[in-house]
Amino acid sequence: MRSAPRPRSFAFAAYLVMLLGFLFLGLFVMSLAGGVDAPSWMFGLAMAGLFAGALTAFRMQIRLSEATRDSDVYVSSDPLTPPLRRTDVERYERTYRRAPAATAEIPPATEGTRLYKAA
Repeated sequence: MRSAPRPRSFAFAAYLVMLLGFLFLGLFVMSLAGGVDAPSWMFGLAMAGLFAGALTAFRMQIRLSEATRDSDVYVSSDPLTPPLRRTDVERYERTYRRAPAATAEIPPATEGTRLYKAA
């Protein structure tokens, strides 16, 4: 079994923090409507803090992804994509993707189609 290094997944933590932020958004709206006897500013501050924390964690994941772009390990910004080795990514691209130079150019439409005349 291959063992790729497992850097921290800030994006997964950000999704969880964002879910908590939505929970506090609901409590904030409910307390503003009078359904909760607690002061609503507490829920509003907690909601704003959680959304700011989620945004910070997403930015940290993007920076981690950009920092590992030239290294041997490729870290995606997607939290569900595990880190991959650069050699595995290149082997996949060679096997299942065509090289950009090998694709044939599609000649531009000159006449005969309604779409060409409409554009």
